[in-house]
Amino acid sequence: MAMNTMASVAVEGLHGSVASSPVAGLEIGFLKALRPTEQVHVFDLTVRASRTLHHWAARYPLIRRERVWPLALSVAAAAPFCSVDALIATARLSLWVFTLDDLFDDERVPMVELRRRAARYRAIARDQPADEGGDSLAQALREVRDDLAHYALFPALGEAWAKALCGTIDAMMREHQWRNGYQRTGAAALPGYMDYVANGLYSIGGPPHVWASLITIDDPSTSQKLAQLRAMERAACICIRLANDLQSFDKEVREGKINALVLLSQQAVQDGCSLAEAHALATAQVRTEIAEGLEQPDALQATAGTATGRPEAAIADIARFVCDFYVHHDYHTVGTQLRQTPSRDPQAVTAQHAQNGVPQ
Repeated sequence: MAMNTMASVAVEGLHGSVASSPVAGLEIGFLKALRPTEQVHVFDLTVRASRTLHHWAARYPLIRRERVWPLALSVAAAAPFCSVDALIATARLSLWVFTLDDLFDDERVPMVELRRRAARYRAIARDQPADEGGDSLAQALREVRDDLAHYALFPALGEAWAKALCGTIDAMMREHQWRNGYQRTGAAALPGYMDYVANGLYSIGGPPHVWASLITIDDPSTSQKLAQLRAMERAACICIRLANDLQSFDKEVREGKINALVLLSQQAVQDGCSLAEAHALATAQVRTEIAEGLEQPDALQATAGTATGRPEAAIADIARFVCDFYVHHDYHTVGTQLRQTPSRDPQAVTAQHAQNGVPQ
């Protein structure tokens, strides 16, 4: 593999300064557990994918480009056996889902417009006629779908991908309605914990990501192993949802938003706990559920039995990577964290950041 400047910097770091390591400034156990050559390969893929993704995202002003590099890293870490083009196709989808989530979270778009857009995006996902009406996100989604449709497995798996994406759109709508009810009427409007998790595994955007990965990995035996892969998808997406909620708990409490820990804390307070005790209990329960949940993809991975083993590896590893990533980072601020990381070798880190697409 021909390595670019960033990967060369990383190789030098294997023999010396931690600052030159490809994982410098990142606290991600998944990456640190890889062999040095594997780390270099993942970061080389990340850099190459990021370049194209930055150019693509620049055409769509709503897409926040600070997410390009960490999302490229996520897909490269989970599927380092994929081509750069395949990683780009999957990462584009994830960038799109994050941007849709922004529309719901920012609360600047009226509900009637959110419904109109949701219907438009469902139609595009299903390759049905849709009036894009100058909607840049509609245009971006059309491009995402067209890219996936070039893969050989799309005729067999495209319907499942479209259903998963529609499920994510519907789940975001439902979460938005729950949040509005909670802010208007308080705890009485909150869903039950299990209902929240069943919805949340979709609203986090996990299922469409998984199906895009399965399409782009292009293992011809995938269609014969869908029962096992669907079970892995569900377990992985629940873990990602809970890890996100654990990471964002304090922020979402301040913003009056619904979160798995908010629901568990509310229940604990009703049972007589102080708020501090309730938060501690909720945190402990979610951490336990993540740890136990990650064992399920591990066990299922051993039995899925695809021809290459890559589909099941990608599902298990996206869950492992994201859950580790969320312990110390998030997709909105990791670039800022890297810029602020102390270093014994500032020039190496600056060069690495430039290659990673982190603004200087």
